[in-house]
Amino acid sequence: MQQPSVTRLTDPVCGMSVRLDVAQEDGLTLEHHGKLYAFCRQSCRDAFEGDRHRYAERAPLASAPAASANALPVIDEGMRRWYDSCSCCLSDAYPEVKAALDEERTSNARSVAAPGICEVAEA
Repeated sequence: MQQPSVTRLTDPVCGMSVRLDVAQEDGLTLEHHGKLYAFCRQSCRDAFEGDRHRYAERAPLASAPAASANALPVIDEGMRRWYDSCSCCLSDAYPEVKAALDEERTSNARSVAAPGICEVAEA
């Protein structure tokens, strides 16, 4: 049985890939000039509201889904920051993305990211 597609948008402030359904549930979406924008957290939404023109200009493809149903999620700057800050949480959510970034880091002769400090690692 195929799982339903999850639409992801790119947060125009920080570049993180955001699940549209979660952002809508949390009140972290805004419409601006006919485009829907989703945010990873309230501070990004607030920053966008403070300077809509600047952030909307930086994210011309913000309304485009970041990945198709069967494709690897887009490894954007937000995913890379997530990997650097807490690769264990990224691995829980997207093991294939973590594996791709591990391989990339290895091929670039950089050390693999440590698990990071998070609620999951502390448990």
